[in-house]
Amino acid sequence: MNLPPLKSLWYFKHAAELGSFKLAAEQLFVSQAAVSQQIRLLEAHLGCQLFTRQTRFVALTRAGEQLLPAILQGFSHFQSGVNGLSQDTEPHSLNLSVLPSFASGWLLQHISDFQRHYPDIHLRIDPSDQHANFAAGQVDLGIRFGLGQYPELHSEFLADDSLYLAYKPGMLDPQLPLRAQLLQQQLIMDICPDAERGWRSLVDELAISAAAMPVFLEIDNAALVIQATLAGQGVALVRRRLIESHIKLGQLEIYPDFEYSCHYKYYLVGPKAHFNWPKVIAFQAWLLAQFEQDDDAFKLCLK
Repeated sequence: MNLPPLKSLWYFKHAAELGSFKLAAEQLFVSQAAVSQQIRLLEAHLGCQLFTRQTRFVALTRAGEQLLPAILQGFSHFQSGVNGLSQDTEPHSLNLSVLPSFASGWLLQHISDFQRHYPDIHLRIDPSDQHANFAAGQVDLGIRFGLGQYPELHSEFLADDSLYLAYKPGMLDPQLPLRAQLLQQQLIMDICPDAERGWRSLVDELAISAAAMPVFLEIDNAALVIQATLAGQGVALVRRRLIESHIKLGQLEIYPDFEYSCHYKYYLVGPKAHFNWPKVIAFQAWLLAQFEQDDDAFKLCLK
């Protein structure tokens, strides 16, 4: 005999446990008629009566009593299988998919602090511009810079960022008007919406005409934009969090009073179940604390 529809077995389970089609319907958020129909279909498929119908309740027949334990065991196995998929099989290993620019510009500068606090968690960092394939089971979390909308994945806000005008020390003088100095420099643009908006705003503020526009060097990679700026190839609008370490070391300077908030933000991304794992909870809390510390330190740096 072929197995009956899973839906009818599910309705049978609820009706048998509650002893009532009406109560089963309320628990299943369907009509009582829908429950009755599924039970009739199941009885027709099996060729036997499963319930005796009374005015206010139903009772299992001998056939129903024989079937119920197997149904309960079956659905219990289903639940165990589903729960197994959401369990962390490697609680001491954290696999991260991170944008290369964030990995080199921020994460690697801070990660030793996480390792000091959580020596039992082994970190594996995969720097990639591509979205992680969580279905393959090789990635626990992703850190992304975007709008926080990732199909079939859960995302949680970490921090925002701003663009600053950065340059190698000595290339610009903060005591002199910026417009005239920029016209003598090559501008380095990260090919992304935030950088393009930032440059448009800055050019408008300085009233630089299209005819007088300096030469742009366009690079489709934030990490390479920073490398070109460090090499003295020009002046760039770059995300503050990616150059904090270079500012502290005196490798880069930022021109005062020019800051543009990024539309994109940093998000922790992954399957919803992963956010219940202790190692993920620990890593998220550590990230948030680090971002807050960086914000406080940067404010002091500007004073």
